[in-house]
Amino acid sequence: MRNGRLFTIVGGIFGLIGLVLLCVGIAIAASTASFLTSAERTDGTVVELTARTSTTRSSDGHTRRATYWYPTVEFTVGGRRYAFQSSTGSNPPSHQKGESVPVAYDPDDPSDARIASFSSAFLAPLIVGGLGVVFTPIGTVLFVKGRRIARLRAWLREQGQQVWAEIEHVGRDFSVRVNNRHPYVVHATWQDERTGRTYTAASDHLRDDPGPRLRGRTRVRVLYDAADPDRNLIDLDALPSPS
Repeated sequence: MRNGRLFTIVGGIFGLIGLVLLCVGIAIAASTASFLTSAERTDGTVVELTARTSTTRSSDGHTRRATYWYPTVEFTVGGRRYAFQSSTGSNPPSHQKGESVPVAYDPDDPSDARIASFSSAFLAPLIVGGLGVVFTPIGTVLFVKGRRIARLRAWLREQGQQVWAEIEHVGRDFSVRVNNRHPYVVHATWQDERTGRTYTAASDHLRDDPGPRLRGRTRVRVLYDAADPDRNLIDLDALPSPS
């Protein structure tokens, strides 16, 4: 059985980030809607497209670059010309140079302006809020799973059946990476005397090689639920004497 602490921590982090993103997305959307409600409207012209390139590094070490294009728009109010660069970029560009676009501006301060289309005005809050919608349920599921595992582990330690299971494998779990390393894992099997069925237990993911601790030992203690032996826990803190 895996340690529920990792699920709880990761779930809590994801859930918290999701809630923050949701709140930020809602706040941006509300601010944008309030601005558009009180803003004046006019037409502007895209006079320039500015490219911005961002670089990210993935967990496998590969570098990825993405370029987004941000339009600069000019418009005239009361015979005076104003210009602003949109805070929303896209790839491919959402507008072309020379294109006419609707502009919303603050009548008290025309320099405070933005493109009045839905995609330009609400793209940022939709992206931020959308990430919040994704992160929050994932975090909730992981957190609840972690708490359930923690409660089951506590129950097994207090009321679980005990058996000394044969060590079948000690090594790295190459299906998982933790801190960019494959953790170690111990697998052990035992046979249920009542049913004759063989069960397998897996230890927590371990940062350090448990081999030195298990040298000369062939068995480890397993605690399991008699009603469902697949619910089990390898207790590496209670090692038998070498056999």
